[in-house]
Amino acid sequence: MWRRTKRSQPAFTVIELLVVLAIIAVLLSLLFPTLTQVRSKANSVKCKSNLRQLGQMLLIYQNVNRGWLYPVYNDPIFGTRKGFGTNVAPNERWPARLFKFSMPDPPWGSTLYTELPYRPDVFPAEPFTPEVMRCPADLEPYEAHSYVLNEHLADLGIRAGSKNFGGLTNSEVIVAGEKVTTERDYMMERSDFARVVEKFRHGAQLGSNYLHFDGHVDTLLPNEALTGSDPWDLKM
Repeated sequence: MWRRTKRSQPAFTVIELLVVLAIIAVLLSLLFPTLTQVRSKANSVKCKSNLRQLGQMLLIYQNVNRGWLYPVYNDPIFGTRKGFGTNVAPNERWPARLFKFSMPDPPWGSTLYTELPYRPDVFPAEPFTPEVMRCPADLEPYEAHSYVLNEHLADLGIRAGSKNFGGLTNSEVIVAGEKVTTERDYMMERSDFARVVEKFRHGAQLGSNYLHFDGHVDTLLPNEALTGSDPWDLKM
């Protein structure tokens, strides 16, 4: 008696397998740029949201501090107002003062703070820095923050409600911007703009995000940002 045998199914040939893999590779190469753009756009949107929240906290600060834009102190050497940055311990810097972060016992205990060398293991800034101070595109920023304030405004004693910006409007003057990941600064000026300010965090054609005096946030290229952050002929 004859038995009917099943005919075996032909397997993929090597050429067919290579063709399938090539098609998958082409599809992935087309998809990756799109995914990267989507991720970059999402990071930029989150960053803008962070800067808007920073602007709201600054507004609250101004309302209870006679219009001063952010925490400053009088520099006895230069006779100007300066912002609180790495010149003081992390629990005394402007993010901690602005967001009212405080710890009764700093993790460094009785050790006296020193600005140099950089010792985040001894003087960590993260416990005194809210998450809103970090751009999602800025991985492991020094001193746990991505944003710097415009120190020109403190130098010139600018307060909320000021209108004479030497030809600039309040929508053009920059209050805060994004800093380079590996820089520790909390303030920016024209003299250190090239070193401190991150110029293309959200793309070579877009630039970085900035908080303006009128409260809006925009993405600017370096030349636009430099003009807005340094009102060199600003007079009251």
